[in-house]
Amino acid sequence: MSRLLISTDLDGTLLDHHSYSAAAAEPALQQLRQRRIPWVLNTSKTLAELEPLRRQLDNSHPFVVENGAALYIPVASPLAPDLATDPTGNYRCKVFGPSRRRILLALEPLSRRYRFTGFSALSPERLAEMTGLAPGQAGLAMARQFTEPLIWEDSRGALQDFASELSLLNFQVQRGGRFTHVMGHCDKADAMTWLAEQYRALWGEPVTCMALGDSHNDIGMLKRADLAVLVRSPTHRPPEIPGRTDLVLTAEPGPAGWNSAVLAALQQLGLGT
Repeated sequence: MSRLLISTDLDGTLLDHHSYSAAAAEPALQQLRQRRIPWVLNTSKTLAELEPLRRQLDNSHPFVVENGAALYIPVASPLAPDLATDPTGNYRCKVFGPSRRRILLALEPLSRRYRFTGFSALSPERLAEMTGLAPGQAGLAMARQFTEPLIWEDSRGALQDFASELSLLNFQVQRGGRFTHVMGHCDKADAMTWLAEQYRALWGEPVTCMALGDSHNDIGMLKRADLAVLVRSPTHRPPEIPGRTDLVLTAEPGPAGWNSAVLAALQQLGLGT
């Protein structure tokens, strides 16, 4: 038998793009909770954002922040006991990417040749206005440790040149649902794969990875998953996922599509009601 592990994006996938609600996914979430199937939040959000959100979603599993830059495992978990504990004492942490400070140092000279605005230049009020988040939530979104999201204000060609210059400095550019993210050479797929190995060691059984996402920054995760679900977006066309002829594209957007896809997978794997 193979055990199921779910790795899911949040904004536009499990959370509605406009309201940030997961209510439409609750039937599938209840099934996962009842069957104790780990559903790992794998997102561009920060640690500060995810702590209250995990409580709201009743999620106690490991989680991945800032597009795969770091993975946090609750200290009570038996997974990866040799990892160092983070400064809060609440988690063990596996870091995959460089610090945000290094990224900001690399971006400073580029800001004179390309047009963009980074989170470091925004106020919580301005970010709240742009995203629909409450100002307090926007402040949590700005508490980044490993990445710098940008509002790209230059041409598409300039973005390619910008990405090439950053690549020479060992950084990469990823497009998300709302922002362009500058980060190290790691992604959601690396964190998902590493965590699957930890579960495989813990369970002593094969692991089937199911990934769900809606944006360009989910492509790596969707390419590497055993079961890949591209959740339809109300705001942008689905990105191409090279090499995946078995990809599932949901009929409904956001959490409604997420719900249908997860329930269908549970049935397919003989885990549904």
